[in-house]
Amino acid sequence: MADIKERERQPTPEERFAELIAIHEKEKEIAARLHTAREQAEQILQQAREQAERRKAQARQALQRECERRRAEVHAQIEAEVQRILAEGQLAAQHLTQRANPAHVLERLRRELLPH
Repeated sequence: MADIKERERQPTPEERFAELIAIHEKEKEIAARLHTAREQAEQILQQAREQAERRKAQARQALQRECERRRAEVHAQIEAEVQRILAEGQLAAQHLTQRANPAHVLERLRRELLPH
């Protein structure tokens, strides 16, 4: 009797065939969904790559602008320092010229040697 009940529970060849077809259809459905998911993932990845490239280019441009700004700032500081040094040099040269002027030296010596 147990044998009869086991046979009753076992599917018929037609039922097994129908199950196999259903399994095959489910596999095809899952494969199609997997393919769609992969395509979507590739699109998302491509978009992320493009966005990363845009951000990288923007960062490169911002860095370039900052470098140019700082370069101009340093150039202005150097130019100001050069002008200051030149002005000091001119002042020193004027003092030396005045001291080296023979008439000036004679006048100073005359005042020191012949007080009024």
